[in-house]
Amino acid sequence: MTGVSRLLALSALPWLLLAPACGPFTYVSRVTFGASGDVAEARSSNAQQMAPYEFTGASEYLRRAKELAGYARFHDANNFAKKSQGMAADSKKVTQRRTKFNELPIFDPNDKSMFINKDGFVKRKSSLDSGDADYERPPGLDSEKPPLGGPEPTTGKSGKKGESK
Repeated sequence: MTGVSRLLALSALPWLLLAPACGPFTYVSRVTFGASGDVAEARSSNAQQMAPYEFTGASEYLRRAKELAGYARFHDANNFAKKSQGMAADSKKVTQRRTKFNELPIFDPNDKSMFINKDGFVKRKSSLDSGDADYERPPGLDSEKPPLGGPEPTTGKSGKKGESK
């Protein structure tokens, strides 16, 4: 080996020794400092109630990232941490929007002042609405329910069930 090639080989040696350790370093950065903080911030901004889908996704992705890191699968753990950070950011945006515009995140059937309109949005009854509206079921939707059982038994000519000619 010449002096230059030996110098290149020796300078690359520390990088080759540290290459397998990149996963844990990235994990500590992404999960411990990144995703955990983002989920905690979303929790403090009331995202559990205002953006339940996004907050649950962020929490479960974070849990899975920690679980995979316990099995030393740092690459997969880092991918789940990225997903967790994205969902936490989405939950913060949804929470801020719903808080700003006073939107209702979840339909509560026990609250008679809430209803779902035909577009699927949750609305709250206004004091300006007429008092004759029916808030038992969402307005504009079909109230007919499909039958729960199978086909009805056939009847004979007499009209009584179970009898035949």
